[in-house]
Amino acid sequence: MKILWIPHTAWHIPQRAQVFCRALSENHDVHVTDWVADFTSLNDYFSARYLRNFTYRCRRDGNVIVHGIPRVSPALFFRALRRFNTAIFQRYVQRIILKNKIDAVVGTFVLPPPNVPRLVFDMFDDNPGYWRSYGLNKVYADEIEQTEQEYLRRADCVVVISKALGDRARQQGARGPIVHIPNGVSLPLFDSNEGGLDQSQKRLDGKRVIGVLGNHDKIVELEKVICAARAFQSEHITFVIAGRGKALEKAKERVQQYGLKNLHFTGYVPQEQAPAVIQSFDVGLCPYSKTKGANVSSPMRLLMYSAAGIPVVCTDLEEVRRMNFPNVVLVEEDAASLIDGIKLALMLPRQRTREIEAYDLHKLAMKYEMVLQGEYCHLNLGEE
Repeated sequence: MKILWIPHTAWHIPQRAQVFCRALSENHDVHVTDWVADFTSLNDYFSARYLRNFTYRCRRDGNVIVHGIPRVSPALFFRALRRFNTAIFQRYVQRIILKNKIDAVVGTFVLPPPNVPRLVFDMFDDNPGYWRSYGLNKVYADEIEQTEQEYLRRADCVVVISKALGDRARQQGARGPIVHIPNGVSLPLFDSNEGGLDQSQKRLDGKRVIGVLGNHDKIVELEKVICAARAFQSEHITFVIAGRGKALEKAKERVQQYGLKNLHFTGYVPQEQAPAVIQSFDVGLCPYSKTKGANVSSPMRLLMYSAAGIPVVCTDLEEVRRMNFPNVVLVEEDAASLIDGIKLALMLPRQRTREIEAYDLHKLAMKYEMVLQGEYCHLNLGEE
């Protein structure tokens, strides 16, 4: 089968599309679109990389064929440019479909539904709600909502990342069947007990490790972790913030301001090293802000922590509550509640719960394969 997946962001950014496309590419011819919009400085706009952005590029990433789509940036706050980019995007996608004889397309909000033999809408987030929650471009949020409504009307099948999103798609009158396929995690990668942090940061003098791993773009979330580290300064506990993100610089300033010696930053963690880093935690943190988008998400951090068998402290989100993992301590979104949750999590056993088996990537990829082949009647339509 020949598949085209249209991710919601640039291909190099870790995301749901990457995980499933790599798994599907083991047995199928998988194509993905790529687009670049991360030009932030004046120098970026005078770089060779920016000039390449005006051309079509094609390359192979493992078994996946990546199609770089021409794009004019910056376009986020200019409606005319957004429409121009969309028109270019649509033209190239139809060419890719025809040239490569694509059988099925997985689409997201970044592009209106293309013409294809089988169309699947991957509803991976409350995207309009996300944009509105953070006071971002509200006009663009309306455009996203219109695109998603068009997918719901035209898609042969709607894949939802959470049961909460499944309820929403049903209420909005989705034309096709609704199938629940959450984020997945490769469980065998977390079978090792080898830790991934430097020994100077890991269990220093027998200290227990409270960690958070991910892309850190919201300072309000990291500030809660910093508050927790301050509260545990006199305890035999080390805090670790692993990963990258634009909120890290301000977080490091806060740590220096408070003179904290029990909080460490590891920097960027490659995907292949993430399981080992998580294995070195005694408790994993998911200090999310309680927004509409977060409420219906399928948190990858929580899944990775649970695959490693460690207790988790997570904000009390709607979908996380439905998941009902016994290793997860649900807390309110304030720092004091996070601190209380950590105290409780430190008393929980370290063991992999059977609930995580339902999120095994291999099983979920097989389920997505059935969706793409049109075998909807064999699937439980998001109500399990």
